[in-house]
Amino acid sequence: MSLEQTACEDILVDLKAFERRLTEVIACLHPSTTRWRIVLAVVSLCVATGASQWIFDPETRVVSLSQSLSNHPFFILSTVILMFLVIILLLGVHKRVIAGSIITSRTREVLRDFNMSCDDTGKLILRRRPANVT
Repeated sequence: MSLEQTACEDILVDLKAFERRLTEVIACLHPSTTRWRIVLAVVSLCVATGASQWIFDPETRVVSLSQSLSNHPFFILSTVILMFLVIILLLGVHKRVIAGSIITSRTREVLRDFNMSCDDTGKLILRRRPANVT
């Protein structure tokens, strides 16, 4: 076996190890992303349901705002929870939600120098060498 073949095999092993690690990191981020999206969707649905009950309540037009809101604790509770979640997201948790896309975009920037890229799951994409223009 020649020295060039050994070097190519070493590079291939390194690339495969890098690809495995990248896919592992991105795969580990997906459960927390999915969990946050589900929580936000459920709480938003609760707010929408509570708001519709509050708006379509016939007593809402006759009583004061504070009395009307106190008649609908589900809407108040779900709105407070949604506001709490939005504050948490604004304080930095959103980075966990979009961490996978941040990692893949930064990896693509680095791999561009090596004429490579990666997909959203972390699999490496080898590109053709550009034709030498002289």
